[in-house]
Amino acid sequence: MFRLMLLNFSLQAAVSAIAPYTQLLLRNKGYSHSLVGVIVAIGQVASIFFPVLFGMLSDRTRKTRLLFVLLALGTAVAFVPTALSGSVAVTIGCFFVASALFWSINPMNDGYENRVFKGDSSKYGVGRAMGTLGYLVCLVVFALTGFPVETDNRSIALCTVVTLSVFCFMVLFAPKDEPRNTGMQTDTQGILEEKGRFFSFDWFSSKFYLMMFVVALTRIAEAVIDKLLSSYMTEELNLGGRFALFVALGAASEFVMIVVGGRLMQKGKVSAYGLIVLSAIGMTVRLLIYRFFPTIPAFIVAQLLHACTFGALHIGVSKFVAQNVNESHYSLAMSFYWAIATNLPEMIGVLAGGFVIDIFGYGTLFASYVVFPVLALVICLANRRKLSS
Repeated sequence: MFRLMLLNFSLQAAVSAIAPYTQLLLRNKGYSHSLVGVIVAIGQVASIFFPVLFGMLSDRTRKTRLLFVLLALGTAVAFVPTALSGSVAVTIGCFFVASALFWSINPMNDGYENRVFKGDSSKYGVGRAMGTLGYLVCLVVFALTGFPVETDNRSIALCTVVTLSVFCFMVLFAPKDEPRNTGMQTDTQGILEEKGRFFSFDWFSSKFYLMMFVVALTRIAEAVIDKLLSSYMTEELNLGGRFALFVALGAASEFVMIVVGGRLMQKGKVSAYGLIVLSAIGMTVRLLIYRFFPTIPAFIVAQLLHACTFGALHIGVSKFVAQNVNESHYSLAMSFYWAIATNLPEMIGVLAGGFVIDIFGYGTLFASYVVFPVLALVICLANRRKLSS
């Protein structure tokens, strides 16, 4: 357990060096919000397809630790020219590669840990919370030390390479992946699988696909937070390097939700369905706060809702997968969640969002994106019996 906690800590430390700084890195090159939106959307395209491919590779070979190292090293190599090149074409190409490799690690890690923990949401919650703690701690350190400098791409690139190297080192101590079952298997829906089959839509139920659609709607709105909020904090709220503290505040609330929510689910006090509904409600309220209360105190309250908009959703989906997907397809299911239900809708959200900011401003962005979590909530409630069973 301790080794997996270290692995999660180091992985999310690398995320903290990449995710909050990507928009700033591109803005440092003088790119408009529209062009930044296009480039980030191109990176999201890579993170749609490649996580599924690497997830299937992990499921089939169980050489997950080796894949972790190769993907992390490849990310480091591609990220440096992304940050430093003066060519738009080189920036786009290298960012595409870096996104394809780096954002394949998270879903693969989720499937890997689901297997190691054998679907125990309490253990998974503790491990994932340690990752959130790594994200939180690094953001606080970044804000207090001034490293990386949010206006210096060399500083951002160096920080990324260092955190990825630490992650590779921690992989050496991670436990081996669970061996793959052999022969004919029967999954939770009673569907027989043939050994060696590459992919079939029958591996997942209609309930799974419906829930992924619900999640996808909320993730369109999540693009505002994950991909477009850093510039709002530095350019509109004038937070400068302190913006990392506000991102860390959201991570702190996520940490609490993952630990508490995981334990409550394991005890049967709350369901995966209930947490996913909570996330849709939280996203709606969060965007409305951004729109109608553009002050620092209100922004702090909105950041605390990250506990619902990501923390509740993520552990809810992880438990939903453990309950409704055969163990041999955990990594593929989580890759589907990350690629199709998260990265694809975020690609749509960020692509449109950049143009909305340039033409109408952030206020219109926040207000218009409320429609997506509201629609997700309606679908969830209309299909409560099916999704909560």
